[in-house]
Amino acid sequence: MIDVYCDSSPNGYKVLILLEEIGIKYRLVPVDLDGDPIAIPGFLDVSPDGKIPAIVDYGTGSDKESVQLFESGAVMLYLAEQSGQFLPEKTVSRIEVLKWLFWQVSNFGPTLGQLMHFRGDPESPPQVLDYFLSQAKRLYQFLDRELKHRDCIAHQYSIADMAIYPWVAIHENQGLNIPDFPNLMRWYFDMEEREAVERAYDLRI
Repeated sequence: MIDVYCDSSPNGYKVLILLEEIGIKYRLVPVDLDGDPIAIPGFLDVSPDGKIPAIVDYGTGSDKESVQLFESGAVMLYLAEQSGQFLPEKTVSRIEVLKWLFWQVSNFGPTLGQLMHFRGDPESPPQVLDYFLSQAKRLYQFLDRELKHRDCIAHQYSIADMAIYPWVAIHENQGLNIPDFPNLMRWYFDMEEREAVERAYDLRI
């Protein structure tokens, strides 16, 4: 059994999509980051920085120690390795997936997060907002070019797709128009139709 400390943010949903794809049992522990994290039993023990997602994997046997993890990329890598799914074993294919996973957690997600932060602040300087919007468009264009000759981000469906999708799913909040990126839009609709994605977004968080 796995406890998943999560909220309804992109970083939360990408782990939930993976768990639904794997089909493993887990218990969802909703986290309201606008509230008091101390009020959530055990949360700060698992995620000392008070960020989501975080998990506790209690294992399946008495000889297995529990594993605690925070940071979405680390959680996804752990779950993929433990399940033997959505992360290829062959070196070249594996590196391709990890390259895109790390790109998402270090570049795509943070840039879009900053963009939405400044879009939501009426006192944001226009030049700052323009900068992050231009960077977001550049990253969307990059994805669109890469998806021109492939169905999935890393050529085969993987944790890279699951990590990127939740950030693209809120493109309207970023002021971006998905039809402007036709290859990305095709991939986006393919992802949207996956049953595991639907189940993850149907969860009450």
